Amino acid sequence: MNKEIESVLCAVFGDSFEDYEKLVDKAPLRGFRVNTLKTTEREFFRNFPLSCERSPFADNGYVLREDIAAGAMPSWHAGLFYMQEPSAASAVSAMGIVPGMKVLDLCAAPGSKTTQLAEKLENEGFLLANEFVASRSRILLENIERHGSACTCVTNSSVDKIAERFHGFFDAVLCDAPCSGEGMFRKNPDAMAQWSMDNVAACARRQKEILEYAYDCVAADGILLYSTCTFNKEENEKQVLAFLRAHPDMTAEKPNVDYGLPSFELGEGTGLGIRIDPMHGGEGHFVMKMRKHGGGAAKVSLMKSDPVPREAQVFLDQMLEKNYPFLLMKNGKLYGGTAPFFDTGRIHLLRHQVLLGEMKGKTFVPSHHLFTSAYSGMNNCIELDETQCLRYLHGEEIMCEARNGWYAVMYKGYVLGGAKCSCGRLKNKYPTQLRMR
Repeated sequence: MNKEIESVLCAVFGDSFEDYEKLVDKAPLRGFRVNTLKTTEREFFRNFPLSCERSPFADNGYVLREDIAAGAMPSWHAGLFYMQEPSAASAVSAMGIVPGMKVLDLCAAPGSKTTQLAEKLENEGFLLANEFVASRSRILLENIERHGSACTCVTNSSVDKIAERFHGFFDAVLCDAPCSGEGMFRKNPDAMAQWSMDNVAACARRQKEILEYAYDCVAADGILLYSTCTFNKEENEKQVLAFLRAHPDMTAEKPNVDYGLPSFELGEGTGLGIRIDPMHGGEGHFVMKMRKHGGGAAKVSLMKSDPVPREAQVFLDQMLEKNYPFLLMKNGKLYGGTAPFFDTGRIHLLRHQVLLGEMKGKTFVPSHHLFTSAYSGMNNCIELDETQCLRYLHGEEIMCEARNGWYAVMYKGYVLGGAKCSCGRLKNKYPTQLRMR
């Protein structure tokens, strides 16, 4: 650790700096959340026991006591849990999200906070998850699809376009801003080597710009939650202080949580935030909750749907235990959702809620997303044993005794994906890019 980093962190940690130094060279903590959209914690641990202890940062969060390879576990492929650094869950927990809210995750990839927001919404409300970097947005989409939210729209856009289209629209906005990553020093040794005060300053400038657009998206009496995984005051309290002074209609608000330490009071209520140090469990996080007073309610138009083909509706009626309250047919593809299909305008739209499938001539072909969605149970199911499950996840065909047609493939009662039975063979439709290697 060079002297410049040491000076910055000494100013933050004070008498606890020596405790921090002892942790830097130790292995980082690993954690996960049980996906409450698809299972309960009790059922999850009954079927898939893991050695862990409860995390203080999320109601459904845990810290692992064992090393696991999540990608080799059927329960992960079924979307029953999400790997997340423990303290990273603190931001969403501090927001006070309840079902029915309209929520924006402005810098969303890879999706740990987005999926946590979706759990809080319980498929009631609307969640827009945006990621500016194209390659990261594809990872975000994959994680959301596996997780199963039926009210999440995924976009790949610059933040100014989001603010232009959804001005004053959201009840809650999460701005988990790109930062210098001092909380990544244990997880990524290169982070310390790449750290500099010049980079801190550059990050602070970028955060200031993003915060302005985040502010534009907040509805009257709405919440703006700013968070980073870094420790210095320039990107945290000083950033918030300048923002609050520039926006008198915004006030700091103490979150209703019982973890972490108070942030530094520099004025304007900056001491109402939360600092989570690595000594508290996890890698560390900064969280500041703010509320907007005043402003008008924005209206966003809805997308117009083409007629839903009869063949598609018949398939859904036969496969799903309950139908989606909203359907959208566009360019031969059918989408379902539990929220209206708000028009995203010029924003690059990757996925609007759940891609149910598409028409191939007169035939409706279901998508993988239809099967992974947590909204509805499935009528046509095939339960696999452990050996068959692993073969399915590797992309292999499986012999079966079932009538021809489409089935939800299940393991221990949870859906892994879809398959089409033909002449006693279960033709594997598990997406190639998701298969076990």
